[in-house]
Amino acid sequence: MSDNPYNWQSHSPTVQISRDGVEKAARLMRHNGSAVVMGGRGMGKSVFLRQLKADLEGDAGTRIVLVEAPPPALTIGACLGWLARTLGVAPDHYSSRPMFDEYFARDDAPDRLVLLFDEFDRYAEKAASAQPPGRGFFNDLEAARRSLPQLAVLAAGSIGVFIVRDVLGSSFLARALYLPLRPFQRTDAEILVRPFAVDRGLPSDDVVDALFLASGGIPALLTYGLQELWNFAGEATVDDVTNIYNTFQREYREYVRDLLSALTDPRLSDAPRRIWERVQQEPGRIKRSQLEAALGPSSGTLQLSVDDALYLLEVAGVVRVEGAGENPVSAYPIASLLNLSREPEPEGEFRFQLFADLEWLLARLHHSSIDFFRPLRKTESSGEAARLVPESVFSAHLALGFGLLGWRTEREAQRGAGRTDLLLRRNGDTECAVLELKIWGRNDYREAHRQVEGYWTADVAAAAVVQLTDADIPDWPERYRRECLEPLGVRVEPRDVEESSPIRARFHCVSTTADGLRASVEHFLLRLPRRR
Repeated sequence: MSDNPYNWQSHSPTVQISRDGVEKAARLMRHNGSAVVMGGRGMGKSVFLRQLKADLEGDAGTRIVLVEAPPPALTIGACLGWLARTLGVAPDHYSSRPMFDEYFARDDAPDRLVLLFDEFDRYAEKAASAQPPGRGFFNDLEAARRSLPQLAVLAAGSIGVFIVRDVLGSSFLARALYLPLRPFQRTDAEILVRPFAVDRGLPSDDVVDALFLASGGIPALLTYGLQELWNFAGEATVDDVTNIYNTFQREYREYVRDLLSALTDPRLSDAPRRIWERVQQEPGRIKRSQLEAALGPSSGTLQLSVDDALYLLEVAGVVRVEGAGENPVSAYPIASLLNLSREPEPEGEFRFQLFADLEWLLARLHHSSIDFFRPLRKTESSGEAARLVPESVFSAHLALGFGLLGWRTEREAQRGAGRTDLLLRRNGDTECAVLELKIWGRNDYREAHRQVEGYWTADVAAAAVVQLTDADIPDWPERYRRECLEPLGVRVEPRDVEESSPIRARFHCVSTTADGLRASVEHFLLRLPRRR
């Protein structure tokens, strides 16, 4: 077996995807420009800078300096001292301009100098006895850049960009072009998995779907999944993907916390969290007045607008925004472990907790529905542009969600006459729950209740059937009852569903198994719309 080509913590990955914006940034750097690359943790800012550096290094007479982090002293003087050493000129403790003048006056000076700064957020931090260098140093660079056509400057950051803008003030940021980094697309994931073909064959489409939906296309999270799958013996499965990301949540808690800190830290601003919650609850076309109402009064250090908050959510990889700056704007949560995570709630009675968590997870599926459609290949004949991913991918995603909510999950567990899609337990409980998921019109979707009866044993305390569709079926609840429940002779009682819930209908069904046990099963109907 070849060496593992994936390293989720490397800034120079073996397998790379060309990022949108590199060419645009390169053109700007060739014309005395300034820019800011915006991306959340794990979105590939450092890789972007290295791709940009490689692009520019082909230009004759150009020197590119990549600054990976600010100096430890974190003062303006330390930053200017670093610049003097880098250029090999006499230091000036007050301004960069004399140093640039000396540098460009040399016979061997390049025609162009491009400065690329990583970890821009750290320049917003304050040293013990000095002001943060983010304002003074970068404003000084900006003044020099505007009068020196040989100089270009680019910085990469996230929440720190707004700290420098709102708290410190920045002429550099006022003129810089903003380049957002967004999550990978599914086609990017297909490129990343190609090294598998050499050793063991490409992962199945189901595995790629599961990887993409768990990671949300965030480059670091997707690469982590591939890194771990590479170490598995044999063919990877969707269950492996679920286990990998459940483990990630436990073993890299600080990484996830840091990834979300820009969105949930009330000391900086409550705006991203409020807008995120609004989008999670009611995604789609949202009037700006509704977003302003969700934003509420400003709080924290930053004064973020609706557009600022949406921008942060977008570059963090948790929300997909369409029509930014327009009214209304369209915003949807991106399916990922980040949008499946929430603060733990007080533990309730087994059945109540199970169905409450299931309803919450089904709402997540609905709100991120566009991500659950797999593009058709050119060889596939269909009148549709995409179709729902298979049942196994949905059940794996629910297993990941339940795992993040504290349930012990097992897929394809042997139960009685077959293997249930999902077996759920809580730590310390002897009782369990089974869940069966079907897509309307596929396979044996009419047999879901009978299958759950076959899995029923004395330790089963609750069970659920989830029926999904992407079609707009007239009178679907009545049709489901008539075609899938009444022929089985089960007792059917409709359950009330909250008006705000995307669940189309819920039925409480009671029947007797072949072994004479009383089976109590909740049926949930959920339509996943094809949003565009």
